[in-house]
Amino acid sequence: MLKYIKEIFKYIGILIFIVLLLLPTFDGLSLAGQRALAVFVLVLTLWVTHVLPLSVTSLLGIALLPLLNVMSIEYTFSLFGSKAIFFILGALILASGLYQTGLGSRLAFKIISFSGSSPLKLLYGILFAAASLSLIMPEHAVAALLFPIVLEIAVSLGLKPLESNYGKLLFLTMAWGTVIGGITTYLGGARNLLAVGLLEKHYGISIGFFEWIKYSWPLPFLLIIVFAFIITRFADIDIKDTSQSLEKLKEKAEKRGSLTKAEKKLLLILGAVVFSWLFLSNIVHIAVSALLGGVMIVAFKVVSWKEVEEYVNWGVILMYGGAIVVSSSLVETGVTDWIAARFFSQLNLLPFLFIILLAVFTSILTEGVSNIASVAVILPFAFSAADAYSLNPILLTLSVALSGGLAFMLPMGTPPNAIAFSSGYFEIKDALKWGLVLKIIGWLIYILVARFYWPLIGLEIFI
Repeated sequence: MLKYIKEIFKYIGILIFIVLLLLPTFDGLSLAGQRALAVFVLVLTLWVTHVLPLSVTSLLGIALLPLLNVMSIEYTFSLFGSKAIFFILGALILASGLYQTGLGSRLAFKIISFSGSSPLKLLYGILFAAASLSLIMPEHAVAALLFPIVLEIAVSLGLKPLESNYGKLLFLTMAWGTVIGGITTYLGGARNLLAVGLLEKHYGISIGFFEWIKYSWPLPFLLIIVFAFIITRFADIDIKDTSQSLEKLKEKAEKRGSLTKAEKKLLLILGAVVFSWLFLSNIVHIAVSALLGGVMIVAFKVVSWKEVEEYVNWGVILMYGGAIVVSSSLVETGVTDWIAARFFSQLNLLPFLFIILLAVFTSILTEGVSNIASVAVILPFAFSAADAYSLNPILLTLSVALSGGLAFMLPMGTPPNAIAFSSGYFEIKDALKWGLVLKIIGWLIYILVARFYWPLIGLEIFI
């Protein structure tokens, strides 16, 4: 049944692509914009149906944009050089150091020893560790740190990629834990600071660090509880205990003895990178820190470049880079502005229902467009609605920024998803199934928070 649905979806997507190319341009949309939309529909269709490998689909999207005169070839290719791409690259090189030196195995042993022989407790540990670290570090940095540790756990358990349900759960839990935790503070994601900056620019209103937490905490807190409940009741855990992994990791640790010279050098390099991520990100961008860390582990002979090449999933780099290029074309050609204006201008809704739809729209958009781009596109439009309907701009800012962080379904939606996907332990359909459930639950929790909690602490819908 699922096979036939995928086939139908594939042909519908290809048909829409062809129709968009042949139809006259829609009112208010440029020819380049309509062609960019057509390419996005085609690429998204191929990503979801997996007709081609994800990286090949991304390359197809990059090639079609200059071919259809959406953007110049120089500008199209330059978009591939996004800072997000180079962060993921640097992060995966650092992760290779953790994996190849065995330091990741030591850390995995520490984590798994707390869970005893319980697979469920191990998932809880990864979930809460990911969410907690994302309170003080960028969510994609947390995913980069945890990835090699989770990979070591999966290998020690003998879990087979794409076959083990528990293997899928390990990496999805890691990714989604970071995503949920990342919406809580300014440190979890750049979109939060961008949203507050736009608010201050338009209205001269600022939101302090702890004030943001006061507004945001119920959403991630409840999402974590619900996700933990889903894992407990509905997840198909296909292993009985983790004692086998614990013994293997313990045996590895004992054989290695004390820290090797390579591990000590790696600890110093990782300490410097994490310090930069935490305290110097305003001076040195986290992508630059990640790249420098990647360079240092090779330059100081922690690992060889050959070992890095064998570890890094280069297809994920191509996939995510292509996603950035294709989604950026929607922003550059005005498609996102056009969709936002068309979608909301046709609606005559009660203010609270408008706010809910705004959050839902942002949350959907962030699966195909970076969450920073989603906030940058939607928030100015939200402010115009605030002026027209006397809506509270702080409430709208929170609605867009928090919803823009809830990317659970596609690996191109946010770096943590892409990093987890690079493991090869799950397919897009696995993330879509549970990711859609989490997204819907996230919407429901947001509605409850906006309707009952925010007015309780003085954040009313109207000003």
